[in-house]
Amino acid sequence: MLATRINICWIIIIIFATVTGGCANSSSETKKEGTSTLQTGFELDARFHVTDSLVVVFYKDPYGADSLRYTRYYTQLDTRDVNDVQVFQQQVKTSFKKEEIRKHCRGEGKIWCYSQGRVFQTLYFSTRCPDCCYVMLIREGNFYYGAISDDFDNWLKQLKPRSIDPGESMASLPR
Repeated sequence: MLATRINICWIIIIIFATVTGGCANSSSETKKEGTSTLQTGFELDARFHVTDSLVVVFYKDPYGADSLRYTRYYTQLDTRDVNDVQVFQQQVKTSFKKEEIRKHCRGEGKIWCYSQGRVFQTLYFSTRCPDCCYVMLIREGNFYYGAISDDFDNWLKQLKPRSIDPGESMASLPR
């Protein structure tokens, strides 16, 4: 009987040590993961290096009453201009932070990134600063957010008045 009690005590001690040790390990992993989530856009997707054209989409009424369908109506600007691609690439060279949950901010638009006529990545953006000011991309089911640079913000402001309804012209699509 005494041997059974000793064995039960050892089992309880082993279970307790395993449970408390497991908790300590998981919290340190979380801290480690929380500090190592900053990556540049190029680290997240090396294909940004070969971007040769962009389609910049601006939602017509991103802050309107229809929160579910506001992305259905938009204007766009298609560009192969080297300067536009460079401004875009400078933005994605900045740091992005991994978030598992999407922020509760509406996007103002998105940018489809092309290489040799094929879309390979989408970058979402909002310039509603300071509360909803970001660029965001999705990779492996996670959201990666970055701060918008002044150059990128100014570039978007220059492009928006030149964007057109996609139904008005199909000739300008990247090939």
